[in-house]
Amino acid sequence: MLTSADPDLVCAAVRAVCELSRGCSLDCAEQLSLAVPTLVTLTNGEVKTTVRQAALGTLSNLCNQGALRPMLGNAGAIELLVAEVKLLMEAPSRCVPLVRSLCLCCREALNRRRVREMGGLELLLDLLRNSCYRSVHHKITTAFLHFCHDTTALGVLGSGGLAPLLASRLEDGVWAAGEHRESCSARELEDEEEDRGSASFDFPPETKKKKEQEGTSEESLKSWLLSEGYISSFDELLPDWFLERENGDSRTLSNAPSTSSKEKPLKLPGPEKELVDRRHPPPLSPVLCQSPVQVKRPLGPRTPLSEVLRPEFPVLFLLSRFSQLPDSSSCLVCSPVLGGLLTYVACHPQPSSRAARLLQRLTCDPSCLEAFIKTGGICTLRMRLLLSDGDAGRRIQHPERAKELGHALLRNLRIQAESPYGVGIITHMLISGSQNERRQCALCLPFIYRKPSPHWKQMLGSALQLVLETLIQSMDPDYVFHTAECLSSLLAPKDYSVPNTSPALTSSKCFYVDLLSQGRGDLVFVLDGGDRVTGNKDMITGRCDVFRAMLLGAYAESQQHEVHVREVPACAFLPLLHYLHGCSQESLCPTLRGLRTVSGEELAQSPLALTLAAAGRFLLPGLQSLLESTVRDCLLDLESLPWVYSFAEMHECVQLRRDCCLYLLGGPHPPHKRAHTLLQLCGRAQDKQRLSKLLEDLVQYGN
Repeated sequence: MLTSADPDLVCAAVRAVCELSRGCSLDCAEQLSLAVPTLVTLTNGEVKTTVRQAALGTLSNLCNQGALRPMLGNAGAIELLVAEVKLLMEAPSRCVPLVRSLCLCCREALNRRRVREMGGLELLLDLLRNSCYRSVHHKITTAFLHFCHDTTALGVLGSGGLAPLLASRLEDGVWAAGEHRESCSARELEDEEEDRGSASFDFPPETKKKKEQEGTSEESLKSWLLSEGYISSFDELLPDWFLERENGDSRTLSNAPSTSSKEKPLKLPGPEKELVDRRHPPPLSPVLCQSPVQVKRPLGPRTPLSEVLRPEFPVLFLLSRFSQLPDSSSCLVCSPVLGGLLTYVACHPQPSSRAARLLQRLTCDPSCLEAFIKTGGICTLRMRLLLSDGDAGRRIQHPERAKELGHALLRNLRIQAESPYGVGIITHMLISGSQNERRQCALCLPFIYRKPSPHWKQMLGSALQLVLETLIQSMDPDYVFHTAECLSSLLAPKDYSVPNTSPALTSSKCFYVDLLSQGRGDLVFVLDGGDRVTGNKDMITGRCDVFRAMLLGAYAESQQHEVHVREVPACAFLPLLHYLHGCSQESLCPTLRGLRTVSGEELAQSPLALTLAAAGRFLLPGLQSLLESTVRDCLLDLESLPWVYSFAEMHECVQLRRDCCLYLLGGPHPPHKRAHTLLQLCGRAQDKQRLSKLLEDLVQYGN
């Protein structure tokens, strides 16, 4: 009927065949296989659209039977499927069944070659990028798994961008597992369960009819041994050496009974005897005779079955195969792939050890060192695994294991970087690399190269200049974060925390008030607002050179009982007088200790700042040092540090500016808070070049 000259009869027949092939058994499919050449002809000829679609549907349905797929490939079904998928890509509902069939055809080696030559790999990659085909993404990934030993196909997939797509799927699975939702496993993504007939036919199982007619493979082996002269009769073979498939016996050769001393040994001449002695007949198992995908163990007995059944196994296995290629850095050492792998090992509730081994393999490969540096992978690796803080440490499931892995990976990279090859790579990149490459190399240098040598000092100097030049020009939070960690790691470890200066005593002693209560005030200062402040002339002139010249020299104030002081507010002049009369914070003078009650944001216009300005005007370095210590000990923290530095910059407090930078880079602060403070500091600093120079001096020469 399919070859009839009546178009209506052909249409009815091909539609009937299509319905018969839907979910049919192997016996039914073998009968329908006789029509495959005719169906292929119908799809290529000028026929009705209904006839062509029914013929394609039949071929697609027959792909569910592994025994028929080699024959379908020989008949040209692969070319038809690829062409039809390209044509119907904009109609996912019609295209999805054809994509499933194309993925099934990837299970046999003969068809895999046709898929690769027909552009099927590039087509499947495009479908994997398309969110409309999300329901078959797992099938496509599993289909790529069959190309794991095809180096040419892996090259096509790697250059086509499969690794970032796999990493994205891996990361999506992590968040799904973290939210206690069912991840996208094979069971969930398949609309219908696959029967055993859809498995790969590269290693076809023996049928029951064949066993009954021709005997089992064990019997064939016995006959071959007898025909070749290795044995003289079947009695010389121990029946326990072989496993019976029917009863599922799992005994191995080690459990077989040993030959007694009375049994006749094998007498074989020359090399044949040595061959049999060396290769004792092993037990046969059906697992060894079936395809890896059919028994759901693509890596053989070394991979636990529980790991193979995990939804992320195809992704991890393909990424692992990419890492074994000669040029693995081009497709694996990039931000998307490293980000997905690091998210998986750090945030998955039960990560597979395969991902950690994959990262170990990449960091131990010298050819990947340059890619790790260029892409910023070293700083990212350190941030994601070692710094469990803020956004970088969000949802980390096993912090200790993550840190252990991070230290191991950095150690591997350090070994590569400190080798002669690594030194050459780093030096070349710092000198002649692009701007971004030089910047990334400078940022990661402290983490991978700390070997003391003259060459190290030269590299450190050029790296610091590059990092700090970019810092004062860039306000990128990510770059500032890595810069803060880079500079902080170069400082010698030291406790830069602020000491607790709260007094243990509750009583106070003010020498200025005691002196006035004794009636020893003999001089009055009149301020701009009309405030009158009394003091002792001898004590004031004895501790301040400016007042000594004013009150004891040839100036008019030396003859006056009331001295006018301009442009100094009372809130600043009164603490100054207390200091000149012998008061100090250690004596618990309430006036001087009251200067501490100020926040960082209010510091610029506070009495403390005005007093410091007055101390500079009247040349009182002791009071300046006292007030700087007050700011450092009582106000310096990460929140107020930008305002404190701006205050020190305004009043030319060199040591206070240095203390601010030391506290920021040397203190045990959370990484993200340190980076945020450094970003604010760069924004508020008036002289950014001087800030850059100060940071460079601190890192190179210490405090």
